[in-house]
Amino acid sequence: MHSILADCRGQVNRRDPAVGSLRILRARPLPGPVEETAMRIQPITDRDTLDAAGKQAWDAIAERRGGRAGGPFSVLLHSPAAAERVGRVGDHVRFDTAFDPAERELAIITTAREFDVEVEWAGHCQLALQAGVPEATIEVVANRGDVSALTPREAEIVTFIRELVGPKRRVSEMTFKSLQSRLGDRTMVDLAVLVGYYAMLGCALNTFEMPSGPDARPLPPIAR
Repeated sequence: MHSILADCRGQVNRRDPAVGSLRILRARPLPGPVEETAMRIQPITDRDTLDAAGKQAWDAIAERRGGRAGGPFSVLLHSPAAAERVGRVGDHVRFDTAFDPAERELAIITTAREFDVEVEWAGHCQLALQAGVPEATIEVVANRGDVSALTPREAEIVTFIRELVGPKRRVSEMTFKSLQSRLGDRTMVDLAVLVGYYAMLGCALNTFEMPSGPDARPLPPIAR
């Protein structure tokens, strides 16, 4: 036991049989506590700090979000024109498509999982549960589990997104045709746009290290 502790925490004298002398091995230090990462730019949380263009963007974003322009938009508002345009796409994919709410939220959390976006994952897991996505389904998505544990409709959506953002960046013909026969062309377009939209938000959230809340549901680490 003493030698194990010494190997981990200090220095160990060992005899090198090749040279018949003692040599000193320095062990790697034990890892310290992980420090929380601060955001790389200051989020904009007060409308009154914005100029006229910023206020216009804030109002456009907040109009369909309960009067708020938080989350990723608190970062995107550093570029008001970009924030406003991104918000319009978000309005469409969240509020104006033919998706069943549970399927929409399943698509969002699958995209968040595939891009490892902690904030997006935490926020939409709650919305997914509220929309009727089963806890067991969320666990499959979180751990990149086998889709055979899902309903056929759930499996189609998860497989579509995994294929689209996977190494080949392509959706197989079988997956596409199966979804297309059920959703139709318009909703297939909306699904592709939804994945792109939340991937884009993920790029902003991960670039600027936006933290999730202390009680947020974490993304489990997975091998890539």
